[in-house]
Amino acid sequence: MNRFASSIVLIAGLLIFAAGPLKGQSMLGLTKEEVRVMVKNKHKEFRKDHSVVNQRYNYLKYINGLRTRTWILYFTDKDICKSSKLVCDYGEFDEVLEELNDAYEKTGESEWSYKLKRDMIYVTLTRQEWYFTVREARKK
Repeated sequence: MNRFASSIVLIAGLLIFAAGPLKGQSMLGLTKEEVRVMVKNKHKEFRKDHSVVNQRYNYLKYINGLRTRTWILYFTDKDICKSSKLVCDYGEFDEVLEELNDAYEKTGESEWSYKLKRDMIYVTLTRQEWYFTVREARKK
């Protein structure tokens, strides 16, 4: 099987078996190009945001049409997604909380987890003064 076919099989498998804070699929473990394709095809409400560029981090940043959700995906130096952060306005709170409760096992007051292949993925909701964040990362 060539590299392209392997990538398609991997993406299809992730779509079927993985969970994530946005519509059921995790981006963790995907390459930067696979993430770009996945967002374009499966998360059409998001578009790439070029408003701020930080050369210090290897990331992709997306924003929804209403500008109420910003999705930042962080990558290793080999362009593999290692974590994500969703920054939301409080007007999105109830919907996001429902998505988290439906998709994951609740493990604490504002914490959830799920299994991705052999790894435990932790999802944490943090309230800030003007916004809240949802972070997704492997347990360290």
